Amino acid sequence: MKRTWMTSLLITAVFILLGIGGMIFVQQKIPSQLEAVSILDQPVPEEEGEPVNKSNQEIIYESQKLVVQIELDNGTIGSGFLYNDQGDVITNAHVVANAEEVNIVTVDSKEMTGKVIGISRSTDIAVVRVPELAEQEPLSIQEKDNAPLLTEVLALGSPLGLQNTVTRGEISGLDRNFELTPFRYENVYQISAPISPGNSGGPLLNGETGEVIGINSAKLGEESIGFSIPVSNILPIVRKWSKSPMDDLPEFPELENGAEVSNQQTDADQATYLIQYFYDSINQGDFVAAYSLLGSDWQESTGYEQFREGYYNTLSVSLDNTVADPEGEEIQVTAIITAEETVDGEVEIKKYKLEYVVAYENDQMMILSGKGEEME
Repeated sequence: MKRTWMTSLLITAVFILLGIGGMIFVQQKIPSQLEAVSILDQPVPEEEGEPVNKSNQEIIYESQKLVVQIELDNGTIGSGFLYNDQGDVITNAHVVANAEEVNIVTVDSKEMTGKVIGISRSTDIAVVRVPELAEQEPLSIQEKDNAPLLTEVLALGSPLGLQNTVTRGEISGLDRNFELTPFRYENVYQISAPISPGNSGGPLLNGETGEVIGINSAKLGEESIGFSIPVSNILPIVRKWSKSPMDDLPEFPELENGAEVSNQQTDADQATYLIQYFYDSINQGDFVAAYSLLGSDWQESTGYEQFREGYYNTLSVSLDNTVADPEGEEIQVTAIITAEETVDGEVEIKKYKLEYVVAYENDQMMILSGKGEEME
């Protein structure tokens, strides 16, 4: 009886020791194994400073919002782009010469006033401060001049007043030097992307990363040869102006009549671009931007969620044709679109004819109403 009792006690002690050992193993060994697995499962962080390649369409859509048209009272039209979060826009000196204030038009037709805070008489560069653009994320700048020959480039701007225009090409020459009174252009890029009057001051983008590498500044005669000032060359001076704006601006008597072609953009042109921007936003999935282009009455009758649901089955939209017809203070814009839609799980291609009414509302051009029908 006593031996049986001793045996039971011994067995119980063994089980207790095994249980304690198991608990120690679970508490110490297993968590360390789980931690090691979780570390392996974590994504490897990307190296900082390496630009990410993007499609041309992504680059164009993201950049156009930060490229503006610059207009002067003498009819001069040029371009510029936002380069910091203070609302400062880089452009060419010959675009804003002899002006203290200029009119700024954004891609979504907002008009605002900019003040010239810095301009050079030797280098064709200037900075315009636009308070209403402050705190927006600016375009990404390639600060080092390392764009080699044959780099794919995109030139953005408003050639001949045609806002929201993009041309594509390559860097076809390096370190070009020449003079156009009163400016001297040194070590500039030669580009094959077609540019015209009105492109001046617009950004030259790296076609793979979307970074600004230059400022489109000049063209050789009637040839498709343009020149762009490397942005890395002028960053020190433009940053100095942004930090300490010039008190007195130099005069340019040789540019009194304006340096660009004065092809003023009409309201009909602007209405057409507004509809184009609307569908660009839809295609990029930026429904907030598209919705913001609608007039107050339309937004009041159609909430954002309802507007968004209207495009739930839309995969893409291409704008085939637009015709703008001014009628008094309103502009009737007729658009023919081709839409790729999902219907009962199948992809179908449909054509629509849409009619929009575009007009100014609180000094900003908006899409007041729209209706459409499917075409056979």
